[in-house]
Amino acid sequence: MNTLTLSDSIKDYYRLLMASKTEKNVKQKNRYDAVLLYMEGYPRKQIAQILHIPHRTVNYHILNYEKGGIESLLIIKQPGAQKKLTDEQETELLFVISTQTPEEAGMGVFANWTAALACAFVEQKFGVLFSSRGMLNLFERLGLTYTRPTYTLDKADPQKQEEFREAFESLKKTAEW
Repeated sequence: MNTLTLSDSIKDYYRLLMASKTEKNVKQKNRYDAVLLYMEGYPRKQIAQILHIPHRTVNYHILNYEKGGIESLLIIKQPGAQKKLTDEQETELLFVISTQTPEEAGMGVFANWTAALACAFVEQKFGVLFSSRGMLNLFERLGLTYTRPTYTLDKADPQKQEEFREAFESLKKTAEW
C-alpha cells in the first residue's frame, strides 16, 4: 500500500497547484482542480458543483490520484481507428491526385478531383470503401486542400474583348433581347 507522508502530500499539493495554474487544456485543469479541492477538504459532491462536472468524474479523478499519483491524472491521447490505406497506398493516391486528372486516371471525363471521385478511385484501385467525409479527412492528413478551379484567358486579345463588350451592350438594348 502506498502511503504518503505529510511532507509528500504538501509537495504533491504544490505540484498540482502549479500544474493547474499553468495548464491550458480545460479537461486536464479540471482533473488537477478536482484533486486540489479534495486535498483542501471539500466534499466530492461540492467539488462536482464547483467544477460543473459529474460526481462520478470527481470520484474517478480522486481514485486515480490515490492509486497512481499526479502522473495518473494526465490525459493520454487515444490512438483512434487504424488507417484504411497503407502508407504506400496513400503515397500512390497522393501522386495520382496531384499529377493526373480524373480522366487520365481512368475515372471518366472529369476535369477535377472531388472527394467522391477519389472515393471511387480508391475503391476501384485498392478495394477500400471511404465516405466523402473520410476522404476529406485523408486529404487533410496528406496535405491536400480543396480549391475551386478558376479559368482565365491568358491569351485573349484585350481589344477583341472590349469590342465584344460594346457589341453585347448594344445587343441588350435591342427589342429581341
